[in-house]
Amino acid sequence: MILAALLPLLQPDPVDALRRELLAANSATAVLQRRCAEPIRAEVDRAGRKPATAEQRADLGVGPAEPVAYRSVVLKCGAVALSIAENWYVPARLTPGINAALAGDAPFGAAIRPLAPSRRTLDIATRREDGSVAPHVLRQRAIVLDGQGRPLAEVIENYAPALLGLPVRH
Repeated sequence: MILAALLPLLQPDPVDALRRELLAANSATAVLQRRCAEPIRAEVDRAGRKPATAEQRADLGVGPAEPVAYRSVVLKCGAVALSIAENWYVPARLTPGINAALAGDAPFGAAIRPLAPSRRTLDIATRREDGSVAPHVLRQRAIVLDGQGRPLAEVIENYAPALLGLPVRH
């Protein structure tokens, strides 16, 4: 009886586990892919436009005249939305092939994989103070770097509750 009451306390918090996994990962797309038996798919909002702020330009190390592209996507496993992400990236730091992939429906993390990316988390927030999880369980803002440490993008990722119910595949 006592063990049954303590069992929930011994279970790892799935939101905290996801937070730790994202903080340790070089690619959020890879974290999502470990939970999906099929390739993660990006549904791109082609009408979405949001200019980079002065702070984002500073984070990316670009001046006011250098082009910064914006991309808003819903990353899905089949029909299930796992995250909604905004991405401000520097096209001049990507290859023509990667830019072409990003003009389509490739997830950013999958498209830039040849550049050996890593991430520097700027902030990460979990459940709201009132304990609610809707509509997202976790929000992360990060700078994506290439293998030489050069900033490629700033991302804001909002993770859906559905993600917590998927098993991690290795």
